[in-house]
Amino acid sequence: MKIKRGDIYQIKLYLEPKKISDHNRRDNGTLSFTGVELIDAIVSVGMPDVYLTEKKIIDRKEEIYFKIRLFETFVSLLPKGELSFDLARKDYLDSTEVGAINYWLGMILTTVLGKKKYSYEYMVHLSMVLKLSSQPPIEKYQFLSANGKTTYKSPDLIAMNNLSGFYGVFESKGCSEYKKETMEKGFVQAKSIEKINTESPKNSLVVMTVTGKDKIEIIEKDPEGEEGRIKVNLSFLQMCHYLPIVELIVELGPEEQEDWTFGSLVYEEEKYSIGIPTVLYKELLPIAEGKEENLLDEFLEKISSKETYLLDIVPDEARQHILHVK
Repeated sequence: MKIKRGDIYQIKLYLEPKKISDHNRRDNGTLSFTGVELIDAIVSVGMPDVYLTEKKIIDRKEEIYFKIRLFETFVSLLPKGELSFDLARKDYLDSTEVGAINYWLGMILTTVLGKKKYSYEYMVHLSMVLKLSSQPPIEKYQFLSANGKTTYKSPDLIAMNNLSGFYGVFESKGCSEYKKETMEKGFVQAKSIEKINTESPKNSLVVMTVTGKDKIEIIEKDPEGEEGRIKVNLSFLQMCHYLPIVELIVELGPEEQEDWTFGSLVYEEEKYSIGIPTVLYKELLPIAEGKEENLLDEFLEKISSKETYLLDIVPDEARQHILHVK
């Protein structure tokens, strides 16, 4: 398929009861979204935790192109706007490759769901929060993996609504077919956070994207959070999300339009403008350019004294949708 900005795409939603062992799902409506909203999710999906590594060279534009190509290559568009995994292409893939593709499709569509249905502005990998910002760290639940090794897991993403200030916890699962065991493991992961900065998450969702049927579908389960508590600096969450977007805009060539700074992403016949408020862009630009090694540490020290710092500098009218894709 080709992602087109004006097209409307649809995915059927289902909801399971809150009890971990109850898998009697019911119809939960349809997730409808445009091509622009899909690109928005691809741009912001689970921004990678590159700041936990020694990687110095980052190509954000190629990263976005990769995600677009992956989606267009392995997803087919059905006559009524529904999406399906292109089964003809699956014949040439081994199970590991299918698993990786399912992971990315699940992350992208979970991001669409979080933004479109639940009104979250952004989602940040919990691994970043645990590494640099969380005191005390949450408990990671223990699982026995298929190869017999013990693994420890926690939810994938912390989500935030800038305007209203509520949080969400998301565990994304991408699978070829529905598996009760996978849903139940996701359930345990999703419920492992009871409080974020003393507030209960508005949602603690495990979101399973099933690709192996004739149509891609999403099954949700929303347990109550329990046990784990984390404290997170809000400016740190925002920095983790928006800094890679600033890097992308720098690569695309920044252009100021009133109080916003945009970069133009051109992919085949489609062109998208990706922007954030100029005041936020200028605040993060020195770190994105990486001209001084200590800038990130200095910034983290600055925001540690005022956790709402980044949100405070953004104009009120821009806070609900700081990332603007058009």
